[in-house]
Amino acid sequence: MFMACRPFTVVCLAGLVLAGAAVAAAESNFSQYPGFAEYFAENPPPAAASPGERALLRRHAPRFHLPAGHEGPIDFYRDYVARGYLVTGDGVRIDGPTPEELNRHRDDPAAQFVHVPGGEAPHPVVYAGVERTDLRTSHLPGLEDEEFTVAVYHLVFRVSGLPAALSGMAAMSLGLVGDLDDWHQLDHYTAAFVVLDAGERPVALTLQQHNYLRTYLVGESVEPGRDGRFDIDVAMRSNELYPHVPKRQRRRAVRFPSPEAMAFMMGYGKRPLMSADDVTDPDRTVAYEFAFLPGADAFYTFHGFLGARRLLPGRDGPPGARYNTLPQLKPLPAQILGGYWREGNEGDWERYGRSRERSDNPAEFSRAQAPVFHRNLACVRRGMDGCTLE
Repeated sequence: MFMACRPFTVVCLAGLVLAGAAVAAAESNFSQYPGFAEYFAENPPPAAASPGERALLRRHAPRFHLPAGHEGPIDFYRDYVARGYLVTGDGVRIDGPTPEELNRHRDDPAAQFVHVPGGEAPHPVVYAGVERTDLRTSHLPGLEDEEFTVAVYHLVFRVSGLPAALSGMAAMSLGLVGDLDDWHQLDHYTAAFVVLDAGERPVALTLQQHNYLRTYLVGESVEPGRDGRFDIDVAMRSNELYPHVPKRQRRRAVRFPSPEAMAFMMGYGKRPLMSADDVTDPDRTVAYEFAFLPGADAFYTFHGFLGARRLLPGRDGPPGARYNTLPQLKPLPAQILGGYWREGNEGDWERYGRSRERSDNPAEFSRAQAPVFHRNLACVRRGMDGCTLE
C-alpha cells in the first residue's frame, strides 16, 4: 500500500542500490504521514463486530484460493507476534510479546517488532469487521439515500514477496539485495471489502492490490457464487487479491497509481519501466477461522514497525492495517469509488485525466466516479432493462 512497506514500491530503489547509490532505511513510519492523526481523531475506530454482524460476516465470507506451495494466512498473534520480540521506543526488549503487551506500545512510532520464523504449522485466521457508508463523496441529485454495509476481511501472511512475473533480469538484480519471497515481514493489508445493499445482497467487491484498490461491480465484472460468497485468488509470492479465475492467470499490476501507471492499467498507455505483473494459479481453497478485533487493536492501529527493519527502503515491516492508503483516501467512499474503473473504458480514462488536471488530491477521481458507479449500479439492479452501463 502507500508508503506502508508493500513490496512493489521499491523496485526502482533496488536499481539505485545496484548502481551504487547510497540508500538508507526510512527514518519514520508511514503511520506518521501528515493527515492520519487528524483523520483518526475525527473518525474513531469501530467496536468489534456484534453478534449480528458476526453472523453477517460469516454468511458473506469469501473463499480464498491459494497457489500451490503457498503457506496461506496465519494467526497474527499466535503465529506471528508470539514468535519474535518487540523493542520499545526506549530500547526495552520483550520476547514473545502478548497481545496486551503489543497493545501497550501501539502508539509508539519507534517501537519495532521482529518476527522469528519457525515452530508449528500456522493457524489460518481471517480478521473481519463491519463498516457502514452511503457510498457518496458529495450530494448526488436524483438518488435516494441508501446505506451500504461493508464487510471487511483481512488476511495475514508471514511475509510478502515481489510479483511473480518479474523479468529474469529484474529478478536476478533484485535477488542480490533481498529475498524475492521475503521482501518484507508481515502482509496484513491484504483485504477484501464486500459491499452489501440494504437487503444484504452483494453489489460490489473491492480488493486491495499493491498501492491501490480495485472495485468490481456485481453484474458487470464479478459475480458471487450461488451461495452469495465471492471466490478470490491469492497471487503467487505477493499475496495480492484478484477475482477468481480457475486457471493460471497473469494480472496487470503496477507499483503505484501514478498517471503513467494508471494509463497502462486502464489500457491507454505503455507499461511503466519499473513494473511487473502478478500471477495467480489457484490450487486449493483455505479453511479458516475468524477473529473479530476492536478497531483500536494494535493489529489495526500500531504506529511502529510490525516487522524487521531492513536497509533497503520499502523492506521495513508495516504499521497497523488501518494505514493501508493515503489519509485523503481513508473514507470508505473514496477507497471504493476511486477503485471503480474498467480497463478500456474511455469514460473512466477521461474522468481520470480531468480529475488530475483539477487537483493533485487522489480523492478527486473518487468524486468523479461516484455518479457513474451509482448509475451503473441502478442499471444492473434493473437487469439492464432500458439502460446500458457507462
